Amino acid sequence: MYEKSGFKVATLSVILISFNEASRIDACLRKVAWADEIIVVDSCSTDDTRDIALQHTPHVHNVAWMGFGPQKNHALSLATCDWILSIDCDEQVSDLLASDIQNALKSSTCNGYTIPFRNRFLGRITRFGEWSGERKLRLFRKGRGQFTNVQLHERLEVVGEIQPLRGCIEHDTCPTEEHLQHKKLTYAAIGASNAIANGKRATLPMAAGRAFWSFLRSYVFKLGVFDGRTGWRLACCMGHSTWLKYRWIAAGSVPEKHQPRSK
Repeated sequence: MYEKSGFKVATLSVILISFNEASRIDACLRKVAWADEIIVVDSCSTDDTRDIALQHTPHVHNVAWMGFGPQKNHALSLATCDWILSIDCDEQVSDLLASDIQNALKSSTCNGYTIPFRNRFLGRITRFGEWSGERKLRLFRKGRGQFTNVQLHERLEVVGEIQPLRGCIEHDTCPTEEHLQHKKLTYAAIGASNAIANGKRATLPMAAGRAFWSFLRSYVFKLGVFDGRTGWRLACCMGHSTWLKYRWIAAGSVPEKHQPRSK
């Protein structure tokens, strides 16, 4: 894309991975319709996710699940623009952030930008607790960043200067009780399976201690108590997920019904 003056305007690819996100992917993609390119890497969804995504972009790819890091790196490899914005299906780019990104790319001298998050847990905004003040590196110059090649809790690593943006990403994590239980069990199972495979060991007292610390950190030290019932529920969720993970590590295996499945 070029301006009339002949100077090249930086272009933007939006990348995201999906699996059975028919209820959320439409709203997510509508908020980035202004981007030059949208890349969706879907891992064999059994609902209408791919059909909905195709209404927004022709670049929808069906790829067997490899893990969060490898899956996102594959999406990155398909992007062709100067800059990359990585988002998830449960996230929406705010209008202010969209404006900030477009302005930043006109004259950017850095290689990456961090973005503040406004998180919702079971439909309520969290101001404190585990996710308070959360800011993530999501926008970066192509060729200057990639994701860590891990199954869970991947990180984006960018070489060079990184600056902050003002506008936020609206993150609707765990919108329902059903989604909460599924996510908690899935993350605990993946974490435990990876730890066991890497030879990590634990005991039940260790599992209890880790779980209590996880709860305490979210509810007390990160002031989740000021979020009322929402802060309590989130802290309990963090503690229970940690307990499950280390209990399964202590047992040496994840119960078959909770085994990580191909996404």
